[in-house]
Amino acid sequence: MIDYKDSLYKVIGEKIKTRRQQLKISQLKLSEDLKHLSENIELSRSSISNIEVGRHQIPLHVLYSICQLLKLDVKELLPSYKEIVQFATSDITNYSEYLKDNNLNKNAIKSIDKAIKNIEL
Repeated sequence: MIDYKDSLYKVIGEKIKTRRQQLKISQLKLSEDLKHLSENIELSRSSISNIEVGRHQIPLHVLYSICQLLKLDVKELLPSYKEIVQFATSDITNYSEYLKDNNLNKNAIKSIDKAIKNIEL
């Protein structure tokens, strides 16, 4: 049986990780910045790691705070139902690998990467 919930959190986590790395922010720095942003959010570096690999189900208010710090709109992290089904039914466990294997040519990947890098609030 396909576990869509696990796939959802893996895709969101991978998108968070990709954006964090693009901004050259460590997991520890993101953790510290979350605490400074909101006293109600205390996530350790290991919790950030667990979010990024999809082991931790991120609460919605934390997701919004992470988006604020990563200069993203929450919609950019949420995959479509089609993406979840395709990822859940593929043999690929890493969303970055999935994107590479999902019939995207090098120019499309470069365009997507460039668009992500130019996202600003």
